Amino acid sequence: MRYSVILFCLLLVSALAAPAIAAEVGVMETPTIIKGVTMEPTNEPTEKPVTAPTTQKGPEVGWLTIASTPSGAHVTLDGNSRGVTPLAGIEVGAGSHSVGVTMSGYEPYETSVSVSAGEQAAVDATLTPVTTPVPTTKPTAAPQPIGGDKGWITVHCNVNGATVSFDDLSAGCTITNGECSREVTVTGTPYKTFTVQKPGYYTFTGPVSPWPGKGETVDLYATLSPVPTPTYGSIRVTSSPSGAVAYLDGLTWQYTPCTFSALSAGTNHQVQISMPGYQTYTTTATVPSDGTAYVNANLVPNYPQSGSLNVVTTPKGADIYVDGRFMAESPSVIPGLAPGSHSVRLHKSGYDEYVSTFTIYAGQQTPLTVTLTPQSGSVGAIEVASTPGGSSLYLDTHYMGLTPSGGYLDLTSIAPGSHTILLRHTDYQDYSQSVYVPAGGVATVNAKLTPIVPGPTPDATGQIVIASSPPGAEALLDNVYKGVTPLTLTDISAGSHVLTLRLTGYQDYVQTVTVTGGQSAPVAATLVAAAPTQAKSPATVLPALCAIIILGAVLVMRRG
Repeated sequence: MRYSVILFCLLLVSALAAPAIAAEVGVMETPTIIKGVTMEPTNEPTEKPVTAPTTQKGPEVGWLTIASTPSGAHVTLDGNSRGVTPLAGIEVGAGSHSVGVTMSGYEPYETSVSVSAGEQAAVDATLTPVTTPVPTTKPTAAPQPIGGDKGWITVHCNVNGATVSFDDLSAGCTITNGECSREVTVTGTPYKTFTVQKPGYYTFTGPVSPWPGKGETVDLYATLSPVPTPTYGSIRVTSSPSGAVAYLDGLTWQYTPCTFSALSAGTNHQVQISMPGYQTYTTTATVPSDGTAYVNANLVPNYPQSGSLNVVTTPKGADIYVDGRFMAESPSVIPGLAPGSHSVRLHKSGYDEYVSTFTIYAGQQTPLTVTLTPQSGSVGAIEVASTPGGSSLYLDTHYMGLTPSGGYLDLTSIAPGSHTILLRHTDYQDYSQSVYVPAGGVATVNAKLTPIVPGPTPDATGQIVIASSPPGAEALLDNVYKGVTPLTLTDISAGSHVLTLRLTGYQDYVQTVTVTGGQSAPVAATLVAAAPTQAKSPATVLPALCAIIILGAVLVMRRG
């Protein structure tokens, strides 16, 4: 009987120990779990990424495009000022809306338009000039006095009615009969530049040289180029699997399948498609005239592990683009890259663009050290900063990226000559400027965008511009996945929102962000590395368990 009891106890010890030993082995062999699209591997299990809902019903809204002939007219929508024509992709509630278009020298234009949910409507207003009596006398030509301590600057232009200003938009004159004159003091501080502008035309800026002497007149010449009447098209985006988040130029987003409408024909746009558990897909689409461009992405599941790229440049401060997407400024470590081949571009004003490929290995860091070559005398560069940051930048209608907050977006290897810069930002008027790029030199643009004048009804949405160090963190707003940093979130309802940033190997970053209608809320987050933790082994309780069972067996034997 005693031996039977002992044998029973030994069998019971073996049965209880086996699951514990198996659990310990399972913990040691559990494969790495990756969280997010561009995260680094971790040795701990992570929460399942938040998956973008595929059945989320969108708001009952549509989009409205308003154009006029001539362009540059002021637009009111339901009594609220919305800027000047052309205006594309205005989001409105489904139903009927009143539209007013006014311009000095033209009869007011009013109409109503019905917009269906999820559809695009357009208004094209042809303005009628106001009839004015034709002057019977020829305007008196500008005087050309002789002698004295005054001089004159005469600006010649191909467009009558254009306004001329000097330096900081100080007093100027209006072009009449192809010219206008400005009296200046010979001994005064010379003007450096003059600007000629008129709605519907690209702004012209040139140098004032030479400065007139006593009794002299200096002739300056400006040619204004009309802004072409835009035509529009759309981009249709699908993905496999569907339900991914599709971003257009980093500003607006929809769940796939989706269509981005009312886009200017002939313009290039960056389309980025991301989904938790899959690699981010990025491409460029050109909008056809009165047609649709199609983007279909077969998303590739994330590899079991990722690696990183360590970029160091001489000089530092180069913009780093990986697979066409801006990541950070050098020096910087770019985490969460899938194993395999990737492309890298480095941009810095005054230096040639650096383009190369590199290979990422799972769990490893790939170093990239580059000495940038000063640009040759045959090309130039443009550096663009904007207030606010996060503005979409177009060079000669080609999308170039988003301006960073507090820094410059560098455009390198630009052909010398005149180029057109266009900046667009939600709730701000478009900013356009003609820029002259000298051979071997750098042109600098510091643009301050003008907010759209609010109407009687306050703007109920704003945006959040998010940057993280390191980049590549998953962004969740009110626990809904929005994309990967750096990131700009638009059409966010005014009020308080909870922003969460997650990156493997780092602590979650949580911040309450207050959004004000018509304004941008910047977030610059520095992620803190997570302290390594060790899971307790189930085997630590095994000795105590065996001791209890053996003690029980001894007591049973004594009683026997």
